Amino acid sequence: MDKYDVQKAIANALLSRYETAKWAAKQAHEAATNEESVAENKYDTFGLEASYLAHGQSQRVLECEKDWLVFDKQQPVLFDDEDVIDLWCLVTLTELQASSAANKYFFISPCAGGLTVEISEKALYLVTSSSPVGKALLGKYVGDELELLQNGKQTAYEITTIE
Repeated sequence: MDKYDVQKAIANALLSRYETAKWAAKQAHEAATNEESVAENKYDTFGLEASYLAHGQSQRVLECEKDWLVFDKQQPVLFDDEDVIDLWCLVTLTELQASSAANKYFFISPCAGGLTVEISEKALYLVTSSSPVGKALLGKYVGDELELLQNGKQTAYEITTIE
């Protein structure tokens, strides 16, 4: 995977998520301010619930915008195979017990952990340094082995490349 393409794909995915969040916030705001949302009695809470939703959606818009701007303004940080895994690192893991080369791709990200981006028909997982996978990868080198919990069982991997 090319690091420039990876960061561009992540930025595009985050922009799409931001645009979707803006649309959802607009819909929630319209529902909260609609004349049908006015309470008819003290037990009618639709308007109140709609306003809480609108507030939550506006907070989500701010978070999504912040995540997108982090990637939109960041130039790719390139790593060599001798470097230690750190923030902005693209890591390839190869499963040790697989019958065929089963690779997993992780990007150590400052934000948007849990996002999965499809690049060249391969899944790339964004992990933060505070996530279990991020903690397991940080400080490791190419050639190191580690175990990750997947579907309730430990799976052994070797770090084969970093970029």
